[in-house]
Amino acid sequence: MPPGNILRVGIPAVGPSFRGALARRDFSLLFFGQLSSEIGNGLVQLALPWLVLQLTGSAFQLGFAYFIQFLPMLLFGIVGGVFVDRWDRRLTIFIVDGVRAIAFISVGAIYYFDALTVGHLYSVIFLEATLANFFNPARAALMPNLVDEEHLRPANSLMEVSRHIGFLAAPPAGGVMVALLGPAALMLVDGATFLISALTVFAIGWRQPRREQAQADGWLHAMVLVASQTGEGLRAIKRSRLLQVAVFLGFGLNLIVAPIQVLLPLFVRDVKHADASYFGLLVGALLLGLIVGSLAAPANARRIGLGRLATYSVLALGVIICIAAWPPTLWPPVVAMALAGGAVGSLNVAQTTLLQGSTTDEERGRVSATYYTATLGVRPFSFLIIGAAAEVVDIRFLFVALGSLALAVGMALTKSDEVKAAH
Repeated sequence: MPPGNILRVGIPAVGPSFRGALARRDFSLLFFGQLSSEIGNGLVQLALPWLVLQLTGSAFQLGFAYFIQFLPMLLFGIVGGVFVDRWDRRLTIFIVDGVRAIAFISVGAIYYFDALTVGHLYSVIFLEATLANFFNPARAALMPNLVDEEHLRPANSLMEVSRHIGFLAAPPAGGVMVALLGPAALMLVDGATFLISALTVFAIGWRQPRREQAQADGWLHAMVLVASQTGEGLRAIKRSRLLQVAVFLGFGLNLIVAPIQVLLPLFVRDVKHADASYFGLLVGALLLGLIVGSLAAPANARRIGLGRLATYSVLALGVIICIAAWPPTLWPPVVAMALAGGAVGSLNVAQTTLLQGSTTDEERGRVSATYYTATLGVRPFSFLIIGAAAEVVDIRFLFVALGSLALAVGMALTKSDEVKAAH
């Protein structure tokens, strides 16, 4: 047949997909390991309060335990990124999860020998929170090394889903375990989940290329190097408008949206005059929305772009928060929580991908550490502020105030040409 008569059939290129991301062996190892450890994290959030109360019977001690959980982020959250950029990211995650496994198993084991003290428990809480300063930026920096740029959005979406599934599955399973075996059993299970995560990360085949690193001559010079390289990470953010937006979003929304965790039980008790089952229904709707929003984010980002996805998610979140508390019946807030979860899930995927794509591989750890410090470090202060305000202001008006602030953040994003152009 003459060449001119040949029928040419085009085969469409395979686009980014969850299957494509999981087809990368290294990413699938990281994903399933993190799914295991996130379930463990959910169990710990349930077990820690019970253990503290069981040991001390003090509400103040319980509050102090949560304070300790956030303190390391405030003390040296940014500095962790410097070491992440100097160390092998894969081995960093492996060592962190290995130490976590030993720490939580020690709590469970000592408890069953009737020798657990509140001091030991506080030490483990502080250690775990300190290790998170290395783990979070290392994982965020490692992701683009395990999948190509095309599949980075689905990969980030799956990692978000693993976090939410962990917190969705852990409370009912953990409640049964606490009732049957006691809270210390959760610590043993959590240690096992971190051990699984460490082993899967160790099996990852990717190896970090060797880099030239400035060597310290003594501890004083080492401190100078850490300070200098921390400054380099901050300057990287200063050079990139998109990085500034990502950090601003993380800071602003944790200051504005995170306090709803404090308002929600008060809303259930004082506005709806409902019990814990209704509170559980609201939390379940939120988690379901988070999972759906995270899964839908890659497809939505392809259609409208990452920047617009982030902007629309913030605006939708602001509207939902403003109106969620006012309907007189019980079901509208449940629907509102599901919709809010969808907006937050989409926003988290967009933020993470913008952050990873707007920096170099050499600086990604420091930039990620700054982001996590700005987002998580502000939470204790936002909790304190909204808790004080809730003593004197109607809960519904506080929802409107927080929603209005979120709308203001969304409107500010609409004015940024860099955000509009981000894909």
